[in-house]
Amino acid sequence: MPALFFIASSGARLMTRYGKLEAQYFGKNGGNLGGNGKSMFFGGGRTWRYSQSKLANSVMMYTLQEKSLQANEATKNIRVCAAHPGGSATSLGNHVEVAWYEAWFIFPILTRMFQSAADGTMGLLTGMMATDALSGTLYGPLANGSISGPAVPNPPKPFENDPANGKLLWDASAETTGVEFIV
Repeated sequence: MPALFFIASSGARLMTRYGKLEAQYFGKNGGNLGGNGKSMFFGGGRTWRYSQSKLANSVMMYTLQEKSLQANEATKNIRVCAAHPGGSATSLGNHVEVAWYEAWFIFPILTRMFQSAADGTMGLLTGMMATDALSGTLYGPLANGSISGPAVPNPPKPFENDPANGKLLWDASAETTGVEFIV
């Protein structure tokens, strides 16, 4: 069994403003986080930050996978996977304040498509435990707009495995933390 490096992502990775990582979200910025708009679906600072963080997790998985394949024989035995839970009925969002039209119209419809919290763990469990799980793969549901269904490999969107996004994230991570990442 190879060593495992596992990253948690989310369907929010697909909801970025420009379909790419934005450098402003990955540096030291003195607490300027981009505002706190209430809308979860129609933009706002916290939505963009969350989407960027989840896209960064996916991009890091693809970047780390590529670097591990290029490094040496030992790193080729590392399984690098990511997962997203889809829409899962948990208490995670209970504290989130949303715009009135989302609370009254969108969430009551959307939450009917959610799967159980247990089913939401299947992407994570598949990537970690399935003997046929593939390195460099993001697991999670694809049905109903990636909200529910069995955990299956999710084909990467072009911006998820884009080398420019990978370089931006790798370099920004090293600069922000002051740590040189060597694979």
